[in-house]
Amino acid sequence: MDIRELLQIPESVESLDQVDRPLHERVQRVLDDNPSVARILRGDWLGHPVHPLAVTTPVGAWTAAVALEVFLRDHRAARRLIRLGLACVPFAVVTGWTDWAGRDETERRAGLVHAAGNTAASLAMLASLHQRKRDHQLRGKAWSLVGLTAAAASGALGGHIAYGRTDTGSPQNAVLVASH
Repeated sequence: MDIRELLQIPESVESLDQVDRPLHERVQRVLDDNPSVARILRGDWLGHPVHPLAVTTPVGAWTAAVALEVFLRDHRAARRLIRLGLACVPFAVVTGWTDWAGRDETERRAGLVHAAGNTAASLAMLASLHQRKRDHQLRGKAWSLVGLTAAAASGALGGHIAYGRTDTGSPQNAVLVASH
């Protein structure tokens, strides 16, 4: 099994529909009730979804935190960067759910798994800060590595949803396919 086939697995997990359908209705209702906010969060003003841009700060901050800690042993800078990443997570979450709401059913299934992976990454980074606060630097470093690994795996799935599914009838992917 190659990576592409692995990334396609969540698309066929029909049991996710039990979560998808009611959640999709709620998110869509909020977006429909707030069309100007929805346009901003979708990225209509930008010409493409905002979510891929919004995730660069958390992922970049967490990557830099791990690099500074591993190579320079700068625990203080690592803590600050982890906090910066966590501070930017809410915007990434809101833009992610907005993007998710416009996807087809199979993409939304994968999106639920992507969201779970991002939640795991954020919780691991919170655990890292908690351990550091208790002066357990090694445990803090371990949790930040777990968090960055979860973010990377989840990011691979997010990239697959956004750019890897050229076989779908999704309007967002149709634009991507037509532009290549």
